[in-house]
Amino acid sequence: SAPTEGFDPEAITIRLLPVAEGLTQPLYVTGSGDGSGRLYVVEQAGRIQRIENGATTLFLDISSKVASGGEMGLLSVAFHPNYSANGLFFINYTTRPGGPGTQLFTVVARMQRGAGGVANPATEQLVLQIPQPFDNHNGGQLAFCPDGYLYIGMGDGGSANDPSSHGQDRSTLLGDLLRIDIN
Repeated sequence: SAPTEGFDPEAITIRLLPVAEGLTQPLYVTGSGDGSGRLYVVEQAGRIQRIENGATTLFLDISSKVASGGEMGLLSVAFHPNYSANGLFFINYTTRPGGPGTQLFTVVARMQRGAGGVANPATEQLVLQIPQPFDNHNGGQLAFCPDGYLYIGMGDGGSANDPSSHGQDRSTLLGDLLRIDIN
């Protein structure tokens, strides 16, 4: 056990300090790994806000094509390990290309930083598009690991208790942790 001599738990002060206000349904925060200290907050409805020195700037807005609510929406962003040089980042979101009431898909896409250091939506390139059988259990986490691969957490596709056994079915990408070589 750690020595407790001279340790006074009453001397510890913990405070919460806000770093941003006015966010709408924030569900993920990350840095770009470029040493800038900027934070990026993913908002479920389809926006990413960039926070720097207490100021919030809209980094990306794809809300017009994102199906959001419940467990759907813009779910994650991951910045390329060489983001400072190439400006590439990846997003995971749910969409209904045919409009409300049509087939739901999970999309993993690559985008690039544009003018003013904000995202350029015109650079979107589809990496994966996976049909979703239900509106929940979409997963959505993206992360680069030290091996340089992009990891994608895919939910089992929804309903309750994985009725289609996607988590045990190797013929589907649902219920899996996917690893992609983005190069």
